[in-house]
Amino acid sequence: MSLRRASIVLIATTVTALGFWLGRDAEQRLEVFISPAPDTPELYMEHFTLMVTGPDGLPRHSIRGERMEQYQLDGSSLVETPVMVMNQPDAPDWTLNAEQAWLSPGGEEVRLHGAVHMSRPEGPAHAPVDIHTRDVSVWPESQRAESEAPVQVRSPLYQVDGTGLRADLQTSILELLHEADATYFP
Repeated sequence: MSLRRASIVLIATTVTALGFWLGRDAEQRLEVFISPAPDTPELYMEHFTLMVTGPDGLPRHSIRGERMEQYQLDGSSLVETPVMVMNQPDAPDWTLNAEQAWLSPGGEEVRLHGAVHMSRPEGPAHAPVDIHTRDVSVWPESQRAESEAPVQVRSPLYQVDGTGLRADLQTSILELLHEADATYFP
């Protein structure tokens, strides 16, 4: 066998073996790109602020955080250390802080996970309010919030403890659902 013929056989064998080796995992590698796992982020942002405005161009609410990841399969987002501000036209803005937040794909619902602090500073016709609870669902468009966890509401005018909360942040009407114990200060 000549050297030239041996080289051709060696090259053909190498190409064939390389083709089989590359082809054996091709389906698995392709699957990673075509159908990602539900927890695969499509994009992320760090130290961000997301602001939603109304038809008049004025801010309705905003969310800022350390990191936001948006997921490919359902379009939802996860935010680390979120701060949500619910803008009020005729009253002080509500601020909601949490450990983590989940945002629905269209932004209709925000779920604040872990310890949640909701606050409204003092205004001309409003006393300041501090609320401490856990795991709050917020609907930004209607400016409503709900929790089933224990709740502490503090103000210079009163303090209320209970379980479960429904809050209308536009009107500042707070409803504790169970086991409410209130003290009012003169």
